[in-house]
Amino acid sequence: MKALGSLVLAILVGFVALWVLLQLFVGALKLIGVLIAIGVAVVAYLLAEKLIGKGR
Repeated sequence: MKALGSLVLAILVGFVALWVLLQLFVGALKLIGVLIAIGVAVVAYLLAEKLIGKGR
């Protein structure tokens, strides 16, 4: 009976660990997406500034 309880506890801890890792992975992907969007916005701003500056 003691071994069965340990097995159930180990399975529960494993599921919790997987859930935490999945949440961290999703958070990291969101952060990477935000950083890419900021990078694209900066590049677009610099290109627009260059094009507008040439017209003067």
